[in-house]
Amino acid sequence: MLLRLINTTAFRISLVYALVFSLISTGAISFIYWNSAKEIRAQTDSQLSAETNALLSLYNNGKINALTQEMNQLNTDGRSKFFLYALLNREQRDLIEEIAPEKRAMLPGDNFFATVPLNTVITAPDSQKKQFTQPARVLLTLLPDGYQMLVGTDLFERQALLARILNVIITLIVLMFTLAMAGGAMLGYGVLHRINSVRKTAGEIIDGDLSQRMQVTTKNDEFDRLSTVLNTMLSRIEQLMQSMHQVTDNLAHDLRNPLNRLRNRLEVSLIENLDKESCQQVQQEAIQDIDDIIRTFNALLSIAQAESGKHDHDWVLIDTRKFIDELAELYSIVAEESQINFTCDIKGNAFILGDHQLLAQTLTNLLDNAVKFTPPNGTISLNAMHNKKQFIIEVADSGTGIPEDKREVVFERFTRLDSARSTPGNGLGLSLVKAVVERHSGTIELLDNKPGLKVRLTFNAAGKPLSGKKNGAA
Repeated sequence: MLLRLINTTAFRISLVYALVFSLISTGAISFIYWNSAKEIRAQTDSQLSAETNALLSLYNNGKINALTQEMNQLNTDGRSKFFLYALLNREQRDLIEEIAPEKRAMLPGDNFFATVPLNTVITAPDSQKKQFTQPARVLLTLLPDGYQMLVGTDLFERQALLARILNVIITLIVLMFTLAMAGGAMLGYGVLHRINSVRKTAGEIIDGDLSQRMQVTTKNDEFDRLSTVLNTMLSRIEQLMQSMHQVTDNLAHDLRNPLNRLRNRLEVSLIENLDKESCQQVQQEAIQDIDDIIRTFNALLSIAQAESGKHDHDWVLIDTRKFIDELAELYSIVAEESQINFTCDIKGNAFILGDHQLLAQTLTNLLDNAVKFTPPNGTISLNAMHNKKQFIIEVADSGTGIPEDKREVVFERFTRLDSARSTPGNGLGLSLVKAVVERHSGTIELLDNKPGLKVRLTFNAAGKPLSGKKNGAA
């Protein structure tokens, strides 16, 4: 589990972030520490300069005797707790030679600041030498009469303060890095948990349980959005699989009867000694059964063609007025033969981009159904109108209609209502209509015509054809 956690992208990103953040923090805090140390040293040098200037003023007024008296007095009062004073004759002891050049911060007149061990300027007893090894900051000033004046201060407390600051800085850096690592581990564990959930669900789906779905929480993060998309895809796959099983079952059921009839007729023709007329009758009925089977397969192929969109590159701009006029002319004759009143009303004109053959087959199916289910002396109307950017086609009849609770079911393949059992058909007509309409980005509605059924198709109008474009009509 730990190895898998370390291998997660979230943990690695958190580790890199922790390292980068720690480095940046270390650099920033180190700059603050360095600046603080520099400021403390500057304040110390400023205090030493002020004390030295005060003593130099006294020296300038009273020369060496006044300076000696003042320094003796300073070494006996409270100020000596903060400053170290020394007045030395260079012939007796030269501090310039005792302090290495690399430790000096030179000032005008061969004066300089230096940081040296305290025992360099103070003679300590042998038993206390270790106590006087801490650093001291001194300002050495050369006087005109061969004397050296030294003013210094102990840096122990200042360096102790800097050491405490440094310890706090190190503790903060370690704490920040530790918290960043812990946060990365928690983040990686959360990601690993979500991925394990997805993997588990995917494994169950692979095993055949298509009803499983990815877990979606209330966080609405990227995992939830991805799970939502995957669930939509899985629902579509499950629907397609169920549809495939249903089509297979229905196809086997619908083809069984015509194939059985065809076999029985051929078997009878072999057993019985039929005359020519009877033999022709059997052959005609066999051909009819084969035609029914071919129509079923053609309808399935048309639906597959419409759903696949393989021939979208063959789409043309269709003149809707001419297209519907020719269909209306054809079905007005069919309706007249069935003693049905047929009307056609086209308002406006538009062009739609699509597959001419599939659209013609769609309207043909709707008009065939209208003729099939409309009784004699009934009415069928074919209406078309151009509404802003949409083109609407309506096929209405005064037949038996479709109950409201069955208007979605009839679009399923091989679905036939009880009222249609006695009429020829395979239950694929409206499935093809819906597939073609959806392929053309249109919508289909089944409405109550009171009495009868009204089918409304809505398409996006493509405007007038451009020069050089293909144009189609029925």
